[in-house]
Amino acid sequence: MNGLFAEHGMDVEILEPSGGPDSVVRVGSGGSDFALTSVQHYLSARAAHGDIAARFVAMVVQRSPIGALVPAGSAVQRPTDLAGCRVGGDPTSHQVIEFMASLDLLGVARPTLVELDAGSARAALASGEVDAIVALVDALPRRRRQAGIELRAVRVGRDDIYGSGMLAADRLPDRLVAQVRGAVVAALEAQRHTPTAGLDQMADRYGDDRTDDAPEGWRMLEEFVFTDVPTGSMDAGRWQTTLGFLCRSRGLPVPEVESVYRPEFLGAPSYA
Repeated sequence: MNGLFAEHGMDVEILEPSGGPDSVVRVGSGGSDFALTSVQHYLSARAAHGDIAARFVAMVVQRSPIGALVPAGSAVQRPTDLAGCRVGGDPTSHQVIEFMASLDLLGVARPTLVELDAGSARAALASGEVDAIVALVDALPRRRRQAGIELRAVRVGRDDIYGSGMLAADRLPDRLVAQVRGAVVAALEAQRHTPTAGLDQMADRYGDDRTDDAPEGWRMLEEFVFTDVPTGSMDAGRWQTTLGFLCRSRGLPVPEVESVYRPEFLGAPSYA
């Protein structure tokens, strides 16, 4: 990754992620300059800390990958089959909230939610205590390993809802942001061309378990990254839809859209 940034004339230090909303707060407070994070984590950070001096400048996951993971032999094949099922999850989790709201929009009766934390939910799925668990569909390889059974993903997420993207501190000049944005998009395209690139570095940093899961997870995520719009692009209308749906489903006030993204970076980034 540093090699690719160097090709774009940058010397980049890649920090360990602080996790969830904390990564957002760290960018806004000056602890880092950029982060790859989800819209949900960004909204959680704003709900806890108010306005944050960081906004999105590129979107990586263009469509919501929220869904359910079910045993491979399950009769659940499509979202409508989830009605009447027992689904394990934390009712306060933004993933569970988005999952249920997405089913509402599809006109599917909400399944019975069995209140479980993430670790317990995987064990409950393996034992048959629940029929499904809520997860991002690209989490399937890791959840399969943790549960110890074969799984399938049933996506319920909306095509017009953003998942995650690149956050930049407001203090950074447009020229630098554009340069890093272009390099990140170039990295995505390079990964698309060579999906196994970087696995050795990942193993050194995080261990073999995560490395073993990564190629399959990436293959499952690709359709949400590379869509019918330019890689990394942002659209004002899509942002309005995303914020309206996610905030209302969580009972949060809908922020001014330009307080969430930098309008000068709407459209497609250049990575040539």
